[in-house]
Amino acid sequence: MEFSTRKLRKLTLTGSSVFIVSLSSLESLAAEKSSSFERKQAAWSQLNYYSPTEGFHSKGSYGLHLGIGAIAPIPTQKDDSQEFSELEQPKARIFIGKGTPWPVDFGASLSVLEGKKSMQGGVHMQWTLFEGFQMPSIALRISHSMLSNYHEVKELTTDSAEFGFSYGIIRYVILSASVSEQWEKGKTQAKDEFLTLLETDLPEWKERRTVYSWGLNISPFTPFVQIGLEQSYWDQKIQVSLAKVSFLL
Repeated sequence: MEFSTRKLRKLTLTGSSVFIVSLSSLESLAAEKSSSFERKQAAWSQLNYYSPTEGFHSKGSYGLHLGIGAIAPIPTQKDDSQEFSELEQPKARIFIGKGTPWPVDFGASLSVLEGKKSMQGGVHMQWTLFEGFQMPSIALRISHSMLSNYHEVKELTTDSAEFGFSYGIIRYVILSASVSEQWEKGKTQAKDEFLTLLETDLPEWKERRTVYSWGLNISPFTPFVQIGLEQSYWDQKIQVSLAKVSFLL
């Protein structure tokens, strides 16, 4: 069978169009996958965010402080898909804190996640540099937190150095604000979206970010019961809220 020059040109143009459309579809799919991963990464970072959700004053040599609360990622954009709504739901969190005779405090928290192997937890040490009667408290707080085996996350670690101050405006109300530098390192696993990928192809990432936070602590039955609220944000769009009720034992 012989093709005329006109027919051959028409077939060539048609093939080129199909090829261009295919490339465009692949680029669109790749962009969609990249956007999906970025949103998931933001949600994972929020869930792994660590804070004792309290002011920067030292606890002193009091007993243990136990608390229960929740951490709630604030979605960066509206999405009705079940996949993201599950990631962005509030997660329960348990808190523990212990003061010392020196201006150095220690604490830890553990988030309750779905799945037997899923875990999120963190620890911190706080050094209160200055505090006094009717004076602001100024402190340096360092922390380490880890999220593991959660959906596509194999391991996500976050190290933080935070500088903050708090001030009691009235006897039972304390306001606080802080800025922290955080270093994040994450690895994914062959699960959910990455189920078909080999271990060598699984995405990894490293991030360094500056986080700004403000908080409010209310002590209705001082010093035995305290309500803490905190909101933090970074990258001008990612926010996370924490709340807890703690008890002095």
